[in-house]
Amino acid sequence: NNFYFLEMNTRLQVEHPVTELITGMDIIAWQIRIANGERLPAQEHIQRNGHALEARLYAETPENNFLPATGKIEKMGKCQAPGIRIDTGVQTGDEITPRFDPMIAKVCSFGMDRELARTRLIQALDDVFITGVATNGSFMQWLLQKAEFIQGHYHTGSIAEWMDDYLASLELNEDEML
Repeated sequence: NNFYFLEMNTRLQVEHPVTELITGMDIIAWQIRIANGERLPAQEHIQRNGHALEARLYAETPENNFLPATGKIEKMGKCQAPGIRIDTGVQTGDEITPRFDPMIAKVCSFGMDRELARTRLIQALDDVFITGVATNGSFMQWLLQKAEFIQGHYHTGSIAEWMDDYLASLELNEDEML
């Protein structure tokens, strides 16, 4: 007669676009098929091709400890370039409120190598601009161009370690504008 709560998060909602881009398999559809009794294909039948990266575009302010931002999306640019996938549930005119997760979109890129996926993602983040609410888009573009990231030298604490560099880059940009 006891009630228990078990949270299970397999991360499917976060990484599935990357998996789908490199395997060509719609794993959300497979989830439904499995629920209907179908079996997954054997591992040797699942092919991986290329590289994919995902950037989660949030209404947040990286320069203010990544605090969420609120406001109306006055304009939201679209990116329809090759090798780009954008998953979003918002559009121009929508309101980002404090009552929900501030994620705006998953911006994903694909390329036959990591460098092509990386440069495509930088461009896609530039194309998917948002006005009316602060986002982490510029921060992600900066991060994707950081030498350590390009070389593959990063870890789970890298953002905290590199934050002073990012803040200094903002000050340099302000000085250039003056």
